[in-house]
Amino acid sequence: MTPSGSTPTASVLTFIARRLESTRTLVVIGLREGFDTPLRSAHLQEIDVGPLNETASLQLLDQVAPELEAQMRRRVLDEAVGNPLALVELPRALKQASDSQKTAPHGMPLTDRLERTFSGQASTLPNETQSALLLVALDVEPSVTDVLSAARLLAGKELSMDVLEPALDSGLITISGARIRFRHPLIRSALDQAATPGQRRAAHLALSEVIAEPDRRAWHRARSVLGADEGAAADLEAAASRAQDRGATTTALGALELAASLTPDSTVRARRLLAAAELAFQLGEPSAVGRLLDAAARLELTPHDIARMTWLREIFHDGTPGDPAAVAKLVAVARDASADGDRNLALKLLQGAALRCWWADPGGAARALVFEAVDQLAGDGLDPRILEIASLAAPVDSAAVISAKVLQAAGRDTESSDTHLLAFAAYAVGDLSQSIELMDRAAPMLRAQGRLGLLAQLLVVRAWAGINVGQFDEALREAEEGNRLANETGQPIWTAMSQIGRGILVGLRGDEHLAERLITTAGEPLMALRLSVLHAQAEFAHGIVAMTAGRNSDAFDHFARMFDRDGSAYHQLVAHAAAPYVVECAVRSGRIAEARRLLAELESLSKRTPAPLVQMGLRYARALVAEEPDARRLYEIALTAEPKWPFDHARVQMSYGSWLRRQRRIIESRPWLREAREAFESLGLQPWADMARGELRASGERAPEPNKKPHQALSPQELQIAQMAAEGLSNREIADRLFLSHRTVGAHLYRVYPKLGIVSRSELAQALAAME
Repeated sequence: MTPSGSTPTASVLTFIARRLESTRTLVVIGLREGFDTPLRSAHLQEIDVGPLNETASLQLLDQVAPELEAQMRRRVLDEAVGNPLALVELPRALKQASDSQKTAPHGMPLTDRLERTFSGQASTLPNETQSALLLVALDVEPSVTDVLSAARLLAGKELSMDVLEPALDSGLITISGARIRFRHPLIRSALDQAATPGQRRAAHLALSEVIAEPDRRAWHRARSVLGADEGAAADLEAAASRAQDRGATTTALGALELAASLTPDSTVRARRLLAAAELAFQLGEPSAVGRLLDAAARLELTPHDIARMTWLREIFHDGTPGDPAAVAKLVAVARDASADGDRNLALKLLQGAALRCWWADPGGAARALVFEAVDQLAGDGLDPRILEIASLAAPVDSAAVISAKVLQAAGRDTESSDTHLLAFAAYAVGDLSQSIELMDRAAPMLRAQGRLGLLAQLLVVRAWAGINVGQFDEALREAEEGNRLANETGQPIWTAMSQIGRGILVGLRGDEHLAERLITTAGEPLMALRLSVLHAQAEFAHGIVAMTAGRNSDAFDHFARMFDRDGSAYHQLVAHAAAPYVVECAVRSGRIAEARRLLAELESLSKRTPAPLVQMGLRYARALVAEEPDARRLYEIALTAEPKWPFDHARVQMSYGSWLRRQRRIIESRPWLREAREAFESLGLQPWADMARGELRASGERAPEPNKKPHQALSPQELQIAQMAAEGLSNREIADRLFLSHRTVGAHLYRVYPKLGIVSRSELAQALAAME
């Protein structure tokens, strides 16, 4: 039937439905809300079909538009409000939309079907009411006063609240206080799209003449213009700056793009396009970055703009490292920018150079160039950008100074939008506790601002920090989300880093096969780049997996490569992570001479940096290679020193208990071994708990079998997916059967594993059987 439920059709259906009530025939009639029809008074049984919830909406959107970028996905979800038709049709409309439609501050481009669906009811209202509704549709925060004032300008006569009454009576709008709201957000988009260009421009012009608030006025003025208009463009650029200051990055990006399109001077237009490209990078929209840079490249660029584009190309390509000459070139361009008075651009270029130093070591001379250049711009030394650049260029020798300055800077401004830079600086110099605190403070701000590109990086670094300090559950959560966002925002290095981290966490829980596959496949697409940070992380991950499996000699080989300055896996900071493990593996595999060589390496490194991983590793290593009576004293130092991060501390406890047992101090050894076993079990590390249990048995104590954690309930969909996976179906096969994306299936399985107390797919069948 028609959306409005026309009277003749409704009368016939009512007549039929009533006479079929006593039969076994079912009549199903669909009717949208907001339409008056005889069916409403027929006293037929009604079922109110509400909108899809967030999870179902995500699944449907993933199915119909898996390629949709994160920012646009969020916008579609917000506009559709669970309407299945909108979730299916909006992505199709976006594919055909212009860039200006996609970046508009509100509303969405619609397909013809959606437009008819959401504008049909308004088309039956009086013309003056339709004009007023268009004004409501075109404003972000439409007030009764502004709408009526603009409506009077359009009509050329006095109008009262009566003009809105038909829309109120039909349920299209509601009024709360001074604000007017549509029943569904897509009514706004439908009315906007159904209007002619002339109607839209006239409505925007009327609104620009009555609205006092400068940002809204600037938008309406810009939308009322045909052709170029520098005045309108300048107002909109100022509005973009204010939007960025309050964290509304998406709004700022749209404003800058529109301002650029109105700009008559090509040089000024290029500057605005480059500013927009920077915001697109922050939002994690690589396609928008490329499009804006390409548009700017076709215009007349000043030397300053060329320098800015150099930096933007640098960050767009994920800081891909090169030779020392590339670092020197960036530093030279940064010095030129600084000489021209643009300190901000100079710091951005130096950040690009510092990232090249971080991804792959270009040598001491190149790092020194970056450090000296940023030191000349340091000022009071508390600028988060300065601290991040210095930490990336000199993570060891500047560690103590930078750590102290990060603490001072973080205390000066607890709500800074640059908190993530302080967090990165603290992590780069090995100050893990401070970096975790700052990352946990910065993540909600980046989420609120929609800066998904930076959020992906922060989550991956947070995951690695969690691995370093033994926060494994948190690390797995951050690694999974960071991996998804890095994929969506086109940052392959960060995708690989997150996957290697996931491999470590899986390996610690005993799934050696899956761990090795995750670690090996993570870096394969990037092998040609020769990124020492990824090589070092992969060696560390392989070492942890081998150590967990009891292959200590293999583990030592992996860890030792991280300290070889001439090898591809040498990275100044990542080597810190191996410090608590490398000597232990050498000792346990009987390679004592190599253990002493690496101990000397740690002794030297500890004099250069206060990084806790290095100091902790050194204290433990001294105890491991020492002879009685020094060993006992050194173990006690290692056990009482701070910080006591749970995994590392439990390993020292197990090692000390084992040493006491070998010294025939059996009774004395047992409490240390029990504490180690309990710590490993609380961390969910069964292989390590089994090692401690074996040491307890060797001491003559019968260690109880591990307590299995009670199973958490699975949702119906989680159970269905788990059962299919247990039958041997792949993620893609499950996705095809359930009309989901394979990524959604993977996400469900990652939630299922900890609920069942397992770590791998191969354990699903047994775990599900135990639930019956």
